[in-house]
Amino acid sequence: MIGALQSAFSLLANLEVLVIMMIGIPIGITLGAIPGIGGMIGVGVLLPLTFGMDPVPAIVLLISIYKGAILGGAFSAILINTPGEAASAATCFDGHPLANKGQSRRALQAAIFGSAFADLISDIVLIIGAFALASVAIKFGPSQKFWIVVFSLLMTGSLTGTNAWKGLLSISIGLFIGAIGLDPLQGTPRLGIIVPQIGRIEGLELVAVLLGAFALSEIFINVEKLRRNKINNVVNLGTQVVGPSLTWADVKESLKAFFIGTGYGTMTGMIPGIGTSAASFLSYALAKQWYGGKSKGVKFGEGALPGVVASEAGNNAVSGANLIPLLTLGIPGSAIAALLLGALMLQGITPGPMIFIDHGPIIYAIFILMILANFSNIFFGHILIKPLTRVLKGNPSIVFPIVLLICFTGVYSINNRLMDVGVMVVIGVFSYLLRKVGVPVAPMVIAFVLTRMLEQNFRLSLILSRGDFAIFYASPINKVLIAICLVASILVFVQRARAKRALAD
Repeated sequence: MIGALQSAFSLLANLEVLVIMMIGIPIGITLGAIPGIGGMIGVGVLLPLTFGMDPVPAIVLLISIYKGAILGGAFSAILINTPGEAASAATCFDGHPLANKGQSRRALQAAIFGSAFADLISDIVLIIGAFALASVAIKFGPSQKFWIVVFSLLMTGSLTGTNAWKGLLSISIGLFIGAIGLDPLQGTPRLGIIVPQIGRIEGLELVAVLLGAFALSEIFINVEKLRRNKINNVVNLGTQVVGPSLTWADVKESLKAFFIGTGYGTMTGMIPGIGTSAASFLSYALAKQWYGGKSKGVKFGEGALPGVVASEAGNNAVSGANLIPLLTLGIPGSAIAALLLGALMLQGITPGPMIFIDHGPIIYAIFILMILANFSNIFFGHILIKPLTRVLKGNPSIVFPIVLLICFTGVYSINNRLMDVGVMVVIGVFSYLLRKVGVPVAPMVIAFVLTRMLEQNFRLSLILSRGDFAIFYASPINKVLIAICLVASILVFVQRARAKRALAD
């Protein structure tokens, strides 16, 4: 481990890595602040462009944009009552009323500090938790890995979207398209797509599916909203960055909200499928209950500063913990995690229990830079407060044609074949139609990524047991994993019902 850390610091000695991080953070904050753009499009567009980069700069660039974008969503939520990121929707409840009272500077500073330090704690949990989980997961056999994948699919399908059954439908579609290509054990083609020049392809290109499902469908949705005037250009901001700065009294008053949001967001991030939006809303609801609905005589929803802190701490605390199942088990727990999985695989890094042994210096270097990125968030967050008020006056539709061009160019450059571009377009249109009828696309993509792992571990288990299905429930570990799947599924639905009641109140 000491040798790996020394190698990690030698990687960080390259000035290029720090410069890329310092570029990624302001880009992410800016993208996150523009309604209709967000970090999802930013990470998705730059994903294929990282193909020719070294692993550490490539991953750090994407993570920096992701971290910056979550913070950036708070700017538009507070200033114009329109969250740039869905994760910042709960910030509107108290952030914009504070701005209307002439206290937008105080609200923005609370959001910046709450976001950065919650993210910092979450990153520390990631580093500790990833080591602990990897040391346990390395002892798992195929049957245990099978149940872990099942657990991830259950969580993803039941928690994404407003209807659990639509989430499960999305997972079924993902499993189907994930089966296209070659059999993972025997190599025989199935559901193959025939390309005249190269014959059958092994399967759908991961990056093409990711960009189609997330970037293209998001662009289509937002273009439609623009045409219907659901996203309007902000000619005159309702509020400017004015008012007093954050005080120590504000910090003390908001500490409980900070720890509620950080604790709940971190725990939420470890569970695949919940995501930043749910963590933000539920952290806000818990803080409101804890404070008795008021802070210094101000009701939640009318400009209570702890409401801003709880929401922003909750959504930012997800980002670090969300990478624990990705790095140690190879299981993406969210849409952004699926994009980062694609980035790791483009760099030849296969997530799993052996990642610290096979790629220790690279992962340690990424961890260190994630810690540094939180302080960069504070620095650039303050610097960009005034410039972003001008950015919010712009028209986000100008960005969409540029994003489309980058998507097409990036996907084609990976394998130099038009087939991947066609896959991206088809998946993009299909994902757009799914979202139109309320079916979430994140479970579909996560299921697509996990299909091979699910099938491979299921069939290897049966090979080892010579067809005896008892291998899936006979061992004590498997019984515990089955119980976790059942209990977690029940708790999820109970929690969803409570969250809906809290949000309705």
